[in-house]
Formats: sequence, C-alpha cells, structure tokens
Amino acid sequence: MRGQAEAESYPEADRAPGCLHPRETYDLLGHKEAEAQFIRAKNSGRLHHAWLITGPKGVGKATLAYRMIREQLGGQSLLETSLNIPASDPAAQRIEAQGHGNLFVLRRPYNQKTKKLRSEIPVDAVRAMNSFFESTAAEDTLPRIAIVDTMDEMNRSAENAILKTLEEPPENALIILLAHSPGRLLPTIRSRCLTLALRPVDNQQIKPWLSSRFNQPTEIIDAAVGLSRGGPGKAIALAQNADFVLKPLTRFLASLERNDHSTDHILSNMLAARDKADARALFWDGLQDVLQAQASFAVTGEWHSAFKPLPADKPAQTWMSLWKKVSDWQRIESGINMDKKTVMLTALSEIRAA
Repeated sequence: MRGQAEAESYPEADRAPGCLHPRETYDLLGHKEAEAQFIRAKNSGRLHHAWLITGPKGVGKATLAYRMIREQLGGQSLLETSLNIPASDPAAQRIEAQGHGNLFVLRRPYNQKTKKLRSEIPVDAVRAMNSFFESTAAEDTLPRIAIVDTMDEMNRSAENAILKTLEEPPENALIILLAHSPGRLLPTIRSRCLTLALRPVDNQQIKPWLSSRFNQPTEIIDAAVGLSRGGPGKAIALAQNADFVLKPLTRFLASLERNDHSTDHILSNMLAARDKADARALFWDGLQDVLQAQASFAVTGEWHSAFKPLPADKPAQTWMSLWKKVSDWQRIESGINMDKKTVMLTALSEIRAA
C-alpha cells in the first residue's frame, strides 16, 4: 500500500480507538442500499471516478470504502449482490497487509520528531497522492485507488489541491473521500463526487449483532449500544473496553450523588496508563455523551443515554458548558504533552463542582 506508510507500532489516524482497522474489518452492518448503489454503478460500466461517503463517526464509512476497494482491486465477492469479499481472498490479504501497489491511503501523517500524529492532512500529502496517480500503476489491469480518511482533517490548501485532481481525474482511477461533516467541504468538491450518505444504524440491529460477539451482561451490551450512537464499530470498542470505560463511567456517575472524590483519583490513575490510550479516548466520549443527554433532558424532559439521569437539577446551559469544558480538556490532552492523570482529574472535578 503506497502513501504515508507508518510502522505498525505507530498510531494510525484512520483507526478508531479500540477497533480493528477498516482494512481488517469484513462485515458491514446496515447500509445495504449504499452498497447496492455502488454495485449498480459498477455493473453499468460507468463507475464514477470520485465517491464521497458521509456519516457520523463509527457508522461504517471506512468499512464500506474498503469493501469497495477490495472489489475494485480484484477481490471476488461471495455474492453477486454484495461486496462480501472474505479475508482469505488474495486481494484482501494484500490490502490488509498494506502491500497493494495500486492503493494510496491519505490520512493524517505521523510526525517522527514530535512522536505524534499531525493535527491535519497537509497539502504535501495531497501532492504525494497526485504523484501516485501520475506514476505507472503497479498493476496496469487494475485501477489506481486513493482513499482519503477523512476530509474533515484536511486544511484548506489541501482541499484545493485535491479539487484539482477531481476536476481533471486520472485515467482508470477511483478516489474515495470520507467525511463526517460534508457541509464544511468546498461545494465544488461535493459537486464532483457521487455521495453515499450513511445513517446511524438502528440500536435494534446493533444489539443482537454485538451480543453474538461478546459474552457480556445485558447492562454492558445496552450501555455499549447506547453510547455507540448508531456506530457498530464504536459499540465493539466499548464492549471490548467495558472494564476500563463502561464500568468506571458507571461508578463515576453514581459517585456524584455521594460526592465521593476518591473515585476521581482512582479513575484518573487507571486511565493515565500508557496502554490505556484507547480506553481513555472512549471514556472522554462517554462523558461528553452523558453531558449532552443531560442538557437535552433539562429542556425536553426526555432522556436519551445509556446511563441514568444525574441527580443534580441544573439548567441546560450548565450542562452544555460542562460538555464544552470536557471537550476542551480532551483536546488539550491530545494536543499538548500534558500529564494524562492531571487533565482527567481536572475534568472530573469540574463536573463534580458544577
């Protein structure tokens, strides 16, 4: 796989916390119509050169994209009506091993000097993709494919650079763009792509699918499904990290009524460990989910969360302010080399003191 190759030990910007990478994921829950739309276009012999796959984080955008990529790079589906190519397929194995010369992956690069992922996709990365399309294909009987994961992380100069490629597409090429918030993209980029808009998967679909994969109590499955917000991949990550995310989050929320500060220290210590980066990211997300639910509850009286409403009776503005603070603390932690325990403890204390 050409592009911004990183050693396996480096973090990958396009891998969700606690999840398999989409190139390693073979089952797609929901989105049958979106997949069928691509198959119809392929069978028509007039496959568009650029596809924009949109939807919330964790909904399955990259999973669908890699199913499209496997088919285009020679994988054989088990069914004519789907892109269900097995992991044993030679093309799938090469893609999973990041060894297919006709595939370019454009994502936030890893900075060797700072030992961190870049905060955005720079224009130089797009230029490297353009050079890939200009070079001789590794296998000239197959299309050259680029996947951009995600357009949301691209600066404006990079967007303009990729627009030029979309305006003058290379011969026998396929460009797949992923976006959480397509409305922020340049209108000219959206107009040059065929869009596959993915919606959150219904909880009634996710729950039995998740239950069949994890031997967890019903309350854990329910919490994972509820916090997933319609994202099967995130539901799996939460179930896998139940002992470090769902159970600790439950304990913290219960401790608010008792004003038990010791819980804050225990959780901060646990989640500060270097090997708990994925769990920590999921815990941050869970906190924000609960605070958003509380803000909505304060206005509508309707509760939409995997956890019980908090006992504190506060106006919606207070909960939204807390949500923003927690979001800011998470961003500070990931952007600056700050002590993980201190940042988490500060955030938990902010919630407790409000």
